[in-house]
Amino acid sequence: MPDSNTHDFYKAYVKNVNDFLIAEKEIKRIINRAIKEKKSNTVNIQTKLYALLYSTYSESSFMKMILTPYGFEQKYINEILRQNSIQEKWYKTVELAFLNFTSYSKGSEVPNKTLELKKIIHQFIISPSVIRNKIAHGQISVALNSSNTSLNKNLTQEIEDLNVVKIFRLFKINKSLISIIEDIIESPQKGHYNNYYKQIQELNDFIRNSENWDLNSKLKTKSMSKKIIREK
Repeated sequence: MPDSNTHDFYKAYVKNVNDFLIAEKEIKRIINRAIKEKKSNTVNIQTKLYALLYSTYSESSFMKMILTPYGFEQKYINEILRQNSIQEKWYKTVELAFLNFTSYSKGSEVPNKTLELKKIIHQFIISPSVIRNKIAHGQISVALNSSNTSLNKNLTQEIEDLNVVKIFRLFKINKSLISIIEDIIESPQKGHYNNYYKQIQELNDFIRNSENWDLNSKLKTKSMSKKIIREK
């Protein structure tokens, strides 16, 4: 369990995460309306902001996760926060989360689960954060290399390819991943064994089923077919 003086920090991150989720609904609504009205400039700019919102939400939800009450001891939280990069912090969180039931598990169980979660983290948490960093540092349309000495065509293309569907998918995956890891942290012996396989299967199913989602498929959904009601 974290030190009692960190509880206020946990509550702060709960508030931050909730406000991020409210913002996520609002910005998604704005983008959807702009798509219907064919306002390409609005779609473009709001999509960049949506991507920025995702990565900042991800950082906030991460802090809420590691500070969760009845979870990590403070020494483990401190160890996580001492890591140099966000990737190392996430990976250390997963490794420490499995410590409490290692002695009760089969030989390959923990390494396999750890690897499975790290792969999802790398693909859907770490990789998108690179684009966020470019946008946050003023490269909203054209990306430069890490030393700002030449253009980065690959990252520029990734920024150009951003769309509301891809980012919505990242939000969904992040929420599921956080739920799984929180369950391991808070209840490694009971809740984890009862829920892990169901939760990870649902997450993997969503990742697989949504892999080919794009704007064209979104335009065919029921919500996008509704007419816009304009205020008088």
